[in-house]
Amino acid sequence: MAYIALYRKWRPALFEDVVGQQHITETLQKAIDTDKVAHAYLFSGPRGTGKTSTAKIFAKAMNCVEGPTSHPCNTCEVCRHITNGESLDVVEIDAASNRSIEDIRTLRETIKFMPAEGHKKIYIIDEVHMLTTEAFNALLKTLEEPPGHVIFILATTEPEKIPMTILSRCQRYEFRRITSHDIAERLMYIAEQEHVMLTKGAAHILAVQADGGMRDALSMLDQCISNTTESINEALVRNLLGLIGKEWLFTLSEAVFKGKGDIIIKSVDDIVRLGKEPRVILTELVAHLRALMLYQAAPKSDTLSAYADSMTELADQATQVSPRKVFAVLSVLQQAMLTARTSPTPRVAVEMGLLMAAQAEQSGWQSDLTERVETLEKHAFRVPQTVLDRISKLENAVIGNHISGADMPISSYDKIPLLPDENNITDMQGAESVINISSDNSMPQEKPPISDHLASASHKAETSPAIGVSHSSTEYDTIWKGVCEELEKNKKRAVLSCMRPGQVVYIGEGHVIVVFKTAFMAKRANKKDYCQCVDEALKFVTGDTLHMQGFLEGDSELAVFEKKKTTFLKTKTSIEKKADSSMLQPVELADVPEEARTVLDPLLKTMGDCNIYIENKS
Repeated sequence: MAYIALYRKWRPALFEDVVGQQHITETLQKAIDTDKVAHAYLFSGPRGTGKTSTAKIFAKAMNCVEGPTSHPCNTCEVCRHITNGESLDVVEIDAASNRSIEDIRTLRETIKFMPAEGHKKIYIIDEVHMLTTEAFNALLKTLEEPPGHVIFILATTEPEKIPMTILSRCQRYEFRRITSHDIAERLMYIAEQEHVMLTKGAAHILAVQADGGMRDALSMLDQCISNTTESINEALVRNLLGLIGKEWLFTLSEAVFKGKGDIIIKSVDDIVRLGKEPRVILTELVAHLRALMLYQAAPKSDTLSAYADSMTELADQATQVSPRKVFAVLSVLQQAMLTARTSPTPRVAVEMGLLMAAQAEQSGWQSDLTERVETLEKHAFRVPQTVLDRISKLENAVIGNHISGADMPISSYDKIPLLPDENNITDMQGAESVINISSDNSMPQEKPPISDHLASASHKAETSPAIGVSHSSTEYDTIWKGVCEELEKNKKRAVLSCMRPGQVVYIGEGHVIVVFKTAFMAKRANKKDYCQCVDEALKFVTGDTLHMQGFLEGDSELAVFEKKKTTFLKTKTSIEKKADSSMLQPVELADVPEEARTVLDPLLKTMGDCNIYIENKS
């Protein structure tokens, strides 16, 4: 007797023999037992998952002499004829070669005849998606209302190509890819029945390479059996299928992750010397990286069963490499596979792809604008909060002494850098002494902390304008610095990076006008969420409800605000001069009333020589 291939010899004969499709076989068995069999079925799914085999088992179940039954006997003459493909009642049509409207017309003529030996006439149309549009249209009416003795079973791997008019007339059953675990168990069972020594590791490799198809797995097992009389192990399977060993994969992937170009080139040379195709290197490496990716996301995934004998090594490598690096390398290798497939020199394409993958994280993966912004913000220079607090106190002290009219010339002034070096700032204690306020050279050059001088600035709070109207440029800067500090305190880093370069040009009428040097920054500043954050910071700093508006530098609308600001500042200056001449009168210390002397003496000891003014409110 001629040799029969394993996938034919071990074709399922019962519903229970169909591997991994219990959700379909159990439904069909219940339909047969309850006499609720439909007139048309559509079996769809990947290749080698049991579509045609299930259709033949269903035909035997309907025509068995003991049936209709969900457990055909497989021994009666009808069952044997169907199994051997000799039954006149089970018609298999290959739609790939019988796809025209004439073939469907012939089918319509033959379905009128009654079954020859069974109860039903079964038409199995394989690869039904290959029928032409005219053929589908000719089949519609027959498929919708066939004779009572006819059952149609349509099988396809591409159900999306079938018209909806056909789909709506059938009961549809979707066959799933068979898991590698189920395939491996079936292979071990068949090997045992065939008296073949098959290791578990080899069975797992065959199951994974079958990609969910039992027929492919049995064909590969058949190939292995015909090439050896000894035990079928992993080395034999890898050699016959042209696969690369796990040790080599771990070595090459580690070299790619660490950017070791010499090891990458040497590994490619070793594989090519073994007679492997260069493209196999990329295919196997991508499969290995996929295993790493799946282990990092789902360590118990069924796909990892192929690494049963090297799970420890896989776990170690998965913990040493970041998911981002794995994604980056995978992205580059996928492109390299496409290039190698059409390249006249695939080895060059493979080597170039591997070397590019070794630098994937630096070249392509982090080119995303969002990640660049995050990186810049992470490394951007920030003045420590303690330094900002000290500078704010110094500015307030200077402004306070100026407004109170005290004649305290600055004899020395150590300039504070605008952006001090963060690494060189270790201690700001005594920073207040950068301003030396004294008119007497005999006074010490270093003064007590500025907080002691702030009492003399009380007049500032009385004479400064309300936040609801325009402010001077110095006050603009102070307010805006406070807003930036509030944003940084609230960890609004994205908003802060946008607002920090802005410059306030006008505050009044419930608005804060801010100018930016680029259109991108101006547009970004006017985003609703950014404005809301800035408005909240303005309310915290000023105590009033203000709305920020961003403009591009040079915008024509800014002229209106500049004019308002200039007019107000001129008016404010004339008012202050008049107030100084009419309301503030200089006096000698001896003319100060006794009750005021008790309050001023401690302050005068601290301040040294100064001018004293009495405000005349009359």
